[in-house]
Amino acid sequence: MTRPSIVETGPTVRRSRSLYSGSPATLPVALGLPVALWQAVFFLAPLVFLVVITFWQVRSFRLEPAFVLDNWVKILWSTPFHRALVYTLEVAATTTVLALLLAFPLAYTITFRLSEKLRDLVVALLVVPVFSSYVLRIYAWQVVLGANGVANSVLDAVGLPRLALLGGAFSLQVGLLTLTLPIAVLILVFALGGVDRTLVEAAENLGCRRRQVVTRVLIPAVRPALVLAATTTFLLAFGDYVGPLFMTGSKPPALSILVVDTVKSGSQWPRASVVGVSMLAVLATVFALGRLLASRRLRRRAA
Repeated sequence: MTRPSIVETGPTVRRSRSLYSGSPATLPVALGLPVALWQAVFFLAPLVFLVVITFWQVRSFRLEPAFVLDNWVKILWSTPFHRALVYTLEVAATTTVLALLLAFPLAYTITFRLSEKLRDLVVALLVVPVFSSYVLRIYAWQVVLGANGVANSVLDAVGLPRLALLGGAFSLQVGLLTLTLPIAVLILVFALGGVDRTLVEAAENLGCRRRQVVTRVLIPAVRPALVLAATTTFLLAFGDYVGPLFMTGSKPPALSILVVDTVKSGSQWPRASVVGVSMLAVLATVFALGRLLASRRLRRRAA
């Protein structure tokens, strides 16, 4: 007498088979098809259209289909584009370094130095800004850093001279870190939470100081998460529009500002599309390099 298999008798399996009557081999395809269609309709199709527009032309403020390379030549060889590209890269790189320098100590403290209840509370407080309005947070920083804002009012109260805090590199980094730092901290908190505590205890028992435990145990263990946090921070900072607009007044303009300015100059949608496609190319390159670096680290650990 043969024993009935779980595929034939399991109620959960029978219920799933009643919902899907096709071959089990095609079940993954059926499950992934809605996601693929969503990506094709709302990401791939607009991206293809954006690339196509770069070859069109504008006549009498009207967009006309064509196949010309003038838009690429005028944008890629223009001095404003080069300046905006270098400036945006510098700003995004600075934000990435600052975010990592701040995020790792914060994540370490949250993971290893706080009690479980307090840790859950801090993580919840970090999640809230991620889902709150970024524009409102930027406006709040304008109130704090403005000429008559909270920061200068405090300086007046203690007898110190006022500072021009709004409209420069400092205020821009404050705005970008407001966007990126909570995400970087959350990534590292989740990564450090998955580290085997026995490794840390073994290193401490062998006489390693706290700095050695961090540099020789924790950082190598969460290096893929560090790469992910750095990549995410760079992508968000590189493509941000709100921060450069409200925290510096678009001076100097970042690439996101250049897209809007190009559209305003005679409805030049094709040239603005060239800037947008160039930004996507840079972001895709950074993302690919981050994935490659993280995968190499994972293969070395597995070996």
